[in-house]
Amino acid sequence: MRDWTRRGVMAAGGALAGGAATAAGDALAALVSDGPDGVVSAGLIARQGHGVLALAAAAGRRFTGPAGIAPFGLDDPFRVASVSKMVATVGFMSLVDAGRIALDDDISDPLGFRLRHPALPDRPIRVRHLLSHTSGLRNGPSYPVPAGHALGEAFDPAGRHWDGGAWFAPPGRGPGDWFAYADVNFCLIAQIIERLTGERFDRYMSSVVLGPLHLDAGYNWSGVSQAKRDRAASARRWLDGRWMAQTDGTVPAAPAVAFPQPADRPPLAEADLVPGENGFLFSPQGGLRVSLRDLDRLAVMFRSGGVLDGARVIGAASLERMQAPAWRFDPARPNGETGEGGADGGVFAGYGLGVEVLQGRPGPGGDAFFGESSGDWRGHLGDAYGWMTGLFWNRRDGRTLVWALNGMRETGRPVGRRSALTPYEEAVIDLGIKALGA
Repeated sequence: MRDWTRRGVMAAGGALAGGAATAAGDALAALVSDGPDGVVSAGLIARQGHGVLALAAAAGRRFTGPAGIAPFGLDDPFRVASVSKMVATVGFMSLVDAGRIALDDDISDPLGFRLRHPALPDRPIRVRHLLSHTSGLRNGPSYPVPAGHALGEAFDPAGRHWDGGAWFAPPGRGPGDWFAYADVNFCLIAQIIERLTGERFDRYMSSVVLGPLHLDAGYNWSGVSQAKRDRAASARRWLDGRWMAQTDGTVPAAPAVAFPQPADRPPLAEADLVPGENGFLFSPQGGLRVSLRDLDRLAVMFRSGGVLDGARVIGAASLERMQAPAWRFDPARPNGETGEGGADGGVFAGYGLGVEVLQGRPGPGGDAFFGESSGDWRGHLGDAYGWMTGLFWNRRDGRTLVWALNGMRETGRPVGRRSALTPYEEAVIDLGIKALGA
């Protein structure tokens, strides 16, 4: 295993000079192991505030297809998990900028069906509630609603996916009252995009965000070249004595896409998909496939105020709205579910519109992921199917840090020493912050 680890580090390269680069590679390699106490691959890219590369390194293996194994590198695409939500918000805000929709609009109108909490029929769910996870909605047992089924059936007592009303929070945690992280919020955002534009979510995102940034990336592999797909790093977990594929064990050949198929009818073709019917289909909540170099370009765009290489992807005012706190955890009067970390803290202590707004709460249950200056950092974590990812920028000095770890188990994870993250995430962040000199 050590040979694979070292080759992964050297293939990815390091931006630090001499012994510093070797030390960075060894630090990443130390996280990689065969077994439950480690990960199969790890990588990060860190940049100074003026854009100079401080560190770029990767270690470990990628599994591609049924038998392909190679060193994990900075150009290998993977399912980035919830960082996808932040990127989807960038695309959505272009519609806000164009006056097609407003943050305080009732979502029932653009969705085409009435959506209310059944215990609060007179209180509208607004667009900003979806983007800030304060909508009073939850992920129901039918998650994800498959192709050929309307997402609206999850919110209709007569629908196939009503699930006894499990998609709704308790009445005291209705729209605007309570933060609870729920993927369904962004599936509804994707459905609104499709209904406003008449375009499939994946194609819309390619045209307004990923294309202008010159990224060979896409939701559920949409628009990703075959050459990039051939480098796919499948999501892995250590199960039954080996690294088992969780997703992307088989990647569709270009230009095909992946989407959840129904169990009650024969499989559907891509041509059968109806825009505006089901926002789950292209996984806006987590299905973006990108590489670490792609994440680095996105991070530079964010810290540059929405511009990259002369192309404006999001208006400066809209980006500021994304970064501003829409919700903060109040430990004196709890107003949300912070995730793991105990009653007084967790991964989520503040949230904007599709962006985590760190509050810098110190200690093992807190969100001081970047140390004392954590309150200056914005971005998003990802955690699904074994991948643990992050894309963050410092809004004060412009530093950026992106990372990815593959192979984290779902339960029984080790507890971080200084935050609500795992020790593996903390180790990668510490490596990046050390390279950035702060």
